[in-house]
Amino acid sequence: MFILKKSNLIITTILLLSLCLSTGLVSAQENLSSDVVVVGAGAAGLAASIEAANNGADVILLEKQAFVGGSTLLSGGIVYATGSKLQKEMGVEDSVDALVDYWMSKAEGKADEDLLRLVAKKSGETIDWLMELGVEFNNPVPQGTSSVPRGHITNSRGFGLINPLKENAESLDVQIMTQTPAQELLTNNNGDVVGVKAVNQDGKTINISAKAVVLATGGFDQSEEMKKEYAPVAVDQMSFSGQGNVGDGLRMAKEVGAEIIAKNGVIGFRGVSEKFPYTTPLGGMIFIPGLFVDESGERFVNEAFDYPLIYDEMIKTGSEKFYLILDQNGYAEPLEKGIEEGVVFKAESLESLGEQIGPKENFLNTVKEYNSFAENGKDEEFNKPASLLNPINEANFYALKIEPATLGSYGGPKISLNAEVLNKDGEPIKGLYAAGEVANGQFFYRIYPASGTSIQMSYTLGRIAGKNAAKLAK
Repeated sequence: MFILKKSNLIITTILLLSLCLSTGLVSAQENLSSDVVVVGAGAAGLAASIEAANNGADVILLEKQAFVGGSTLLSGGIVYATGSKLQKEMGVEDSVDALVDYWMSKAEGKADEDLLRLVAKKSGETIDWLMELGVEFNNPVPQGTSSVPRGHITNSRGFGLINPLKENAESLDVQIMTQTPAQELLTNNNGDVVGVKAVNQDGKTINISAKAVVLATGGFDQSEEMKKEYAPVAVDQMSFSGQGNVGDGLRMAKEVGAEIIAKNGVIGFRGVSEKFPYTTPLGGMIFIPGLFVDESGERFVNEAFDYPLIYDEMIKTGSEKFYLILDQNGYAEPLEKGIEEGVVFKAESLESLGEQIGPKENFLNTVKEYNSFAENGKDEEFNKPASLLNPINEANFYALKIEPATLGSYGGPKISLNAEVLNKDGEPIKGLYAAGEVANGQFFYRIYPASGTSIQMSYTLGRIAGKNAAKLAK
């Protein structure tokens, strides 16, 4: 009898809950409010949240992943800048004009020079700000193809750029809501952005009303659909950016009428496989400046070039597979692991290796010519430094399979110098700001200029977006 009564009680409770949900007595959603909502907790989102809070705003920071940091957390911890205290202490001769000229040349003139100048002018200040928050940098070193030491690097990679800002945001009472992806922007009858609709990890809808929203959701190179539309050059290529980079912010901005700028470009890279990222012993071998050939067995690039330039040359060949050719000297252990995984080919002779990876005669001629360059100490084809011309002549021989890859994407809503998102008429969409990779279409063209550039732009524009969002909210 007791069991029967208990069962009846459970059934009655379920029926009552169902009735309450259907009549609105119990809500399946939650309504919150804040002065500013920031969507995405990477470099740009954390910077925006901190500056908005420092300027008197209540801030909610939404992050779809279970942790903060985005692609910056996965990075090498580099921020590119001019005019920082560290540069000045080293006596580095540099200027805003020189940095702008460098960035514009890398963009082949197809960038928004006013935005580049804004970031360049504030870049040193951003480094100093990061140091005040607890980020520790080594002395700057050159990055990209410029000899000027502008690369400010942490000792703990991306973690060193993210953790101090997370702690600072928390100390300012920024409400960080992880595993809570934003789904759409809320607008009023005038088309102004007045909040965000999100969903938490339990599937509960959360409507957050706000006076300003900052999009800082990262890029889109984890989405094949987005790449097909905005960066077909990278379709079917592996990505080493944050897993959340599927274009959420771009999509949401487009839905409220933002102008989208994309030029079929990406932060080009190369990799072995997603199973062996460049932070692993085998995946990290992509940085070895040995002999690099395409699927026809031809050498096609100076292997000491910066990684975006190598990516660009890979794309130009039209090949889908490439190989780093090495011999027995010093690399056997990780390469043997790669054989088991099917990404490394091994042979006792160059002839046998050539039979495994492509047209044998082309391959053998390429190796012969490369070895002659090494013997003579002069690369007559691509002018690689003599110190990096190591001959391929000691068995066993290896071919590490490498493919084009991406570290990020270019493209997103057009923004003003105040980080306001602009509509197709060039007017600001009131209440909406954007910063970071989600809104970098005005900065880049094909070739990424130097490691740390994207993170610099994320921090600087994030700070600007946060300040202006707080100002609007007052």
